[in-house]
Amino acid sequence: MRRLFHAPRILQKQAAGAATPRWQMNGFNRTPGATARPMTVRNLMGEIDGTNNPKPTDKDFNAKIFVPDKNGPQAWMNGGSYAVVRRIRMLLDPWDDLTTTEQEQVIGRRKSNGSPLSAPASTGTETTPVDLEKFTPDGSLAIPADAHIRVAAAQSNAGATILRRTFSYHDGYLPDGSPDAGLLFVCWRADPTTGFIQIQLKLDGSDHLTRFIRHESSAIFAVPGGAQPGEYVGQRLLEA
Repeated sequence: MRRLFHAPRILQKQAAGAATPRWQMNGFNRTPGATARPMTVRNLMGEIDGTNNPKPTDKDFNAKIFVPDKNGPQAWMNGGSYAVVRRIRMLLDPWDDLTTTEQEQVIGRRKSNGSPLSAPASTGTETTPVDLEKFTPDGSLAIPADAHIRVAAAQSNAGATILRRTFSYHDGYLPDGSPDAGLLFVCWRADPTTGFIQIQLKLDGSDHLTRFIRHESSAIFAVPGGAQPGEYVGQRLLEA
């Protein structure tokens, strides 16, 4: 957290007289070293958030996340990525009115350890593969048809995935007394139209979780690739 504060502070100091911040959103998260072993964080709904994120070791990771090299006007984005940033307010009061079982049906995972509902309760873990074809003894889907993890799954979106990172925020209380709190959602993709937008369209129409969240702001940012020796970030764009 300290390093995340320090970096923009230095940039602001160095830009003094030429630029000033227009807006800022503040979020918080657990520092990776705060636990004895790596653990996926929980959001303000109490849910483990960030499971099944693409990994750099995946064979198609670079192709999905980073813009491929090309010539022409868009060459300044070679090696970069597009970041989608959203402020998502959680409707925590109605969410808390649900039982734990109802919450698990909305997400498709057990609240205790993040294991998918398709896995045995006694042996499932957060990393147990999700089985979207699994049925319960009474013939119903183990993971409900409108559960968040089913609707967002790559299998439900022609293989589309996103690299995502989330931060919680709490900005006090609204006039009606409900908490102004939720998630600062950030994801990266080489082409947002074949990643985030494709998944979001499916979520908007089918995801049970949408009843308990409100998307209050959204933007897509072009993030240039890293600077080569002797360059600065964005040089190929700014000096074109």
